[in-house]
Amino acid sequence: MVLYITEQGAVLSKNEGRLVISKNGESILEVPLNKIEKINLLGNISLTTQIINYFLDNGVDVIFMTQHGKYRGKLYTDGDWNVFLRLKQYEKSSDENFRLKMSKSIVRGKLRNYYNFLLSRSKKMPKGALSRQLASIRNIIEKIDAAKDVDEVRGLEGVGSRYYFEGFAKLIRQKQFPFDGRTAHPPKDPINAMLSFGYHFLYNEVLAAINAVGLDPYFGNLHTVDISKRALLFDLVEEFRCIVIDTLVLNIINRQEITAQDFQNIEENVVHFTDDALKRFISKYEEYMSQKMKYHLDEEENYIRTIFQKQARLYARVVMDEEEEYIPFYRME
Repeated sequence: MVLYITEQGAVLSKNEGRLVISKNGESILEVPLNKIEKINLLGNISLTTQIINYFLDNGVDVIFMTQHGKYRGKLYTDGDWNVFLRLKQYEKSSDENFRLKMSKSIVRGKLRNYYNFLLSRSKKMPKGALSRQLASIRNIIEKIDAAKDVDEVRGLEGVGSRYYFEGFAKLIRQKQFPFDGRTAHPPKDPINAMLSFGYHFLYNEVLAAINAVGLDPYFGNLHTVDISKRALLFDLVEEFRCIVIDTLVLNIINRQEITAQDFQNIEENVVHFTDDALKRFISKYEEYMSQKMKYHLDEEENYIRTIFQKQARLYARVVMDEEEEYIPFYRME
């Protein structure tokens, strides 16, 4: 069970074998501790020493986020780090040929998923509605192999993403949600608010997979290595953006499960969910994450979180020279 605590001022404590969530001295909810795998705390949430000790002793992931979903840190104990994997990873991070090859694979996979996403949705639209965006993305994919350095690959990724979001805008059937393109920092409209919030959740999921495998999330390929920048995390998230979050957001909007009234301006030109809408979005997110997809390399039906770990393990094998190529995840029909 994955829990999300959004009630500001809530306190988490332990009573025998149960997690107790209370506020102002009154119990809000009790959950059997043995059913909890992970807890996401959004905003001003407190934990007693007793419950912290339980989480540490039993390996329960506790993720701390801002009220609006941005990752701040996690509660963890010293794990069994794979030193040899990390040494090899650090060695690869200075290998420009490896970084270029990996960057091409990552961007090719991301843009392929963008292309497939738009193509599948275009079948329910007037003929030719997304032709320009599809042709442009396909053309960019064909240019990736000839890129001479990582900067050139990044440039192709940026152009491809712009065409994708042009197409994404055309898929929005609810006129109450205008969308003129991606604005992430900060989100300036409801669509961008949902995408940003969802991407924060996706970062947390993929980061957990990277940590479970023993990789260092700060040493990547496509994204530059910088102070406090989880370059590998951002690399491995790319292939999942439209498969998980963009699909979820578009479905929620077009089914009118969330409306324009479910958002508020917290400051000038900064939009976020209302408290009630946040809870509904989290519920839809967990519902989506509970489904299975066919894994592209072995055709097994796996939960999405399992696929995150499979991809992190694949990357680790490539780093260790046990696999020749990193193949980003894509949905199989």
